[in-house]
Amino acid sequence: MDKITPSKFNYILVLLLFTLSILFQNTYLSNAFAVDFIKLEHEFSGKGSTDGAFGKDIHIAFNKNIYVSDTENRLIQKLSPTGQFLFQIPEDPESPDNILRKPGHLAVDNIGNIYVADITAHHIAETKDPKIYMFAPCVRKFSPTGELLHTYFVDPVDEKPGVVLPAKLIIDENGKTAFGIQPTGHDRALRVAVSDDGQLYVLDAKRGRIHKFKADGEKVRTFGRYGAGDGEFDKDAADIAIDARGNIFIADAGNHRVVKFDRDGKYMSSFGRKGRNNGEFVRPMALTTLPTGEVLVKDASKFRRKVGGLPEVIALSPTLTQLTESTPSQAELADTITNATRPQYGPFAYNPNATVNAANLNRRLRLLEEAEYLRYYEDNEYDEDDKELAEELKRADIRLTLFHNVISRVQKFDNNGRYIGRIIYETDQLSEEKHDLTFLDLDSSGYIYLRDTSDFTIAKYSITGFTVKPSHMNGFYSSRVANLNNKYTEDYEDIDFSTDVEDKLNQLELKNLFGWTYSLSERWHLTFLDELTYSEQDERYTTPAKIEDSFDFETQALENAFAANLKYITNPNPYRYKEINLSVGRVDGTSDLTQDALFPELNKQRRLDTGDASSTVLELNWDIWSRTNLWLRYANLNPSETSRNFIRRFYDVSGDLYEVFGSRNEASQFLGELTIKF
Repeated sequence: MDKITPSKFNYILVLLLFTLSILFQNTYLSNAFAVDFIKLEHEFSGKGSTDGAFGKDIHIAFNKNIYVSDTENRLIQKLSPTGQFLFQIPEDPESPDNILRKPGHLAVDNIGNIYVADITAHHIAETKDPKIYMFAPCVRKFSPTGELLHTYFVDPVDEKPGVVLPAKLIIDENGKTAFGIQPTGHDRALRVAVSDDGQLYVLDAKRGRIHKFKADGEKVRTFGRYGAGDGEFDKDAADIAIDARGNIFIADAGNHRVVKFDRDGKYMSSFGRKGRNNGEFVRPMALTTLPTGEVLVKDASKFRRKVGGLPEVIALSPTLTQLTESTPSQAELADTITNATRPQYGPFAYNPNATVNAANLNRRLRLLEEAEYLRYYEDNEYDEDDKELAEELKRADIRLTLFHNVISRVQKFDNNGRYIGRIIYETDQLSEEKHDLTFLDLDSSGYIYLRDTSDFTIAKYSITGFTVKPSHMNGFYSSRVANLNNKYTEDYEDIDFSTDVEDKLNQLELKNLFGWTYSLSERWHLTFLDELTYSEQDERYTTPAKIEDSFDFETQALENAFAANLKYITNPNPYRYKEINLSVGRVDGTSDLTQDALFPELNKQRRLDTGDASSTVLELNWDIWSRTNLWLRYANLNPSETSRNFIRRFYDVSGDLYEVFGSRNEASQFLGELTIKF
């Protein structure tokens, strides 16, 4: 058989679709602003209790250096910009003199003073024998060298209770019996931020308030309230940030927005709403302001990319058995083409007799980024037996998954809340080392910090522009070899037992499947699939009783099936989900078949078959509305009714050509379908 090279058409399609994807994205980005990616700068920290290592629950702040509060180990550490340990507060966290009880969110001012949210027991003045202490949330201020400068309270702590309250018996710092009052919310979390002029702002989300303090500790004012209207925020507001002008920004998680106040606490505006489109949020969880005035907002939305098992690309050319039919009928070849050039699986599948069913109509929801599979193993409300089951489900999911990436985003806004662009990053859920990277924080220079929840290392990432990065690509390769040897001996119906027919059959199949995917952004997704199959069969058919009828039969076939899909999710909301898919498919195949008499000195009869196939499919699948889908398919099927366009040559017993039979058939199809769900 002559050397067969894959069709150049496949590579043209690859280049065309990839170029088209870049053009689509560039066009989209020119209208919807920039998409940026992240690049690893360095890693630091780890699991421990001192010298740059931390426990599970930490908060992080920045001011040239890095400051980390460690709730579990009751300390604050100062690190260099690259994560090297500098010093900690206190020097001995195990000392009974350690005043930190539950250090949480923290901030650092321009001169290096450290502000950390905590809880404490405050002695109510003028109470003694016994003393009465009021447990309350507070903010502690430390100097750049670690000395305690001041303690700020957001609740009244010096007033004696006006009513009878339950209290706990405690031992005070002098070893004497005292009473401690623990009102509801005494251990609630606070968030802190410091303006450029040293004003402290404390977000008390559970009370729906923001408190402003002067540098000397005097409370200036309280503003904000619980709700969803102007100047209001929910009780799970997640973060606070202050820009260079003194404006205050609140990440209002429950209302899926950011609320803005001026330096005096006057409501100015809010931006964002619930959703996954540009400028929309799913529970904003962290924000920071840049020196240039822009605001970075990280929300909880996650876009999932999952491919399970080996995808059906395009059912390939005839099977070995069908290739070796000595005289295949037109009906058999027509059946073959149904599973070959007219695929029933993958992105180009079409079954005109199929009825619309709910499973097919909702298939994308099951594969959606917000799929429910996380509930199996990330829900902390499971009991131990359920957790064990959840882990098993997770392992099963991983075994069946080629790749599963989670894409997260950070959006950028101008100072007035106008959307500018976004940064996206991926975590590989199949990576043992990187699958549990979680978002930690943003700094005012725009760096992103992720933390590994297994070994507690912290990774610092810078922001880069859009490029085709190998780190954002996923691929797989599968190779299959099948070699079958069979021997048949037959004795026909007579009175003796002797060999009338001996048939030796060898079959070989080599198959290579390559898949490549690339997330151009959290919405754009490009997939290439290519399956190359080589198959051959050698059959030696011997009839001892009539040796001149023995023959040798050989067939070889090479087929390449290529599929490409460009997807854009126009609306990722699971209840209003819409996407548009542009797909291209191409099948190129060739086969050679020879049948020669086994003993040419007795019989020179032979047969030569050569065949080829080249079919193209273009498909558009578009969710015009969330309940309306338009499907268009154009196919150029060549051949359309057989496995190959072929030429068959027959030679007689003398070796002379006596018949040539050729068949070439081609069809063009255009199919359209509109589906409306009620």
